[in-house]
Amino acid sequence: MAKPFYSSLALRAICLFCFAALSPLAGCGKLRSLYAQNGSSKPHSVTVNWNPSVSPVAGYNVYRADPAGAPVKLTSKIVSGTRYIDKNVEAGRTYVYTITAVDLKGVEGKPSTSITVTVPGAATPPAKQ
Repeated sequence: MAKPFYSSLALRAICLFCFAALSPLAGCGKLRSLYAQNGSSKPHSVTVNWNPSVSPVAGYNVYRADPAGAPVKLTSKIVSGTRYIDKNVEAGRTYVYTITAVDLKGVEGKPSTSITVTVPGAATPPAKQ
């Protein structure tokens, strides 16, 4: 009986090649994803993920702005990973996030492309019929 294609060695090799070939193209601080969440027992938060720098870096700084405002640095020290959770957001507000890489000498790079998110508002109960 033949092995299914998804478990074949060829597919694994293709995936590994794609990962290795595309990883250097990721770009410094390029935002990968952003999402806002709210649970009934949790306050709102926004999680920002980005691709790692292709150059050696000490870490990253995260900035947030209102759509019409200037960016404000959220991180008091550099973030070593590629994920940041902003727990200080308000329901119904829109925020713009950017990331900067900080090299090993402490020099901050140019900001990433910005990404905008609107935090969900409070849930409205369904109307009585």
